[in-house]
Amino acid sequence: MDRKILWLGLLTLLGFGFSGLVLVYFFQESTVLELFTKGWTWGWQIFWGLISGIIASVIAIWIIKRPFFENRRNYYHRMINQWEWDQGKIIFVSLCAGIGEELFFRAGLQPLLGLWTTAVLFVVLHGYLHLFDWRISVYGLAMVLIIAFFGFLFQKVGLFSVITAHATFDWILLTWMTTKSK
Repeated sequence: MDRKILWLGLLTLLGFGFSGLVLVYFFQESTVLELFTKGWTWGWQIFWGLISGIIASVIAIWIIKRPFFENRRNYYHRMINQWEWDQGKIIFVSLCAGIGEELFFRAGLQPLLGLWTTAVLFVVLHGYLHLFDWRISVYGLAMVLIIAFFGFLFQKVGLFSVITAHATFDWILLTWMTTKSK
């Protein structure tokens, strides 16, 4: 596996994941164990996470394919494809982001900051809301709604649903972005 992809995935998984668990442990009323055991059964969480991730990725790809987004789409395509991708790397990065970022943003921050603030912060930190680029901000506004829905999924269904939704979303988008020109 490409070392940069490996380190990026591990940094996301361990850095964000550990930080999220620290926030749960020190600043929340629920325990780390409760975080992993509350909610619907794992099977239903994974099912609804898959459905949510698929629907969210279809919406995102629909926006990305719009003619007004062509320059941004080409920019991100070049940026992502500077590395050699295969399904193993895509799945690895998707799982690392799904687990690490959801432990941090959903489990760690959302109970402290609220659903909407966390959703906006997530999208801002990913660079999808931009004062001087309305095209990327159109995508960013859609992402705020998607990420807020993921936050709702976390609250109502459980942690594994949102990890699955995020990993599925990333897997579909990365697969599409790395194979659309082949």
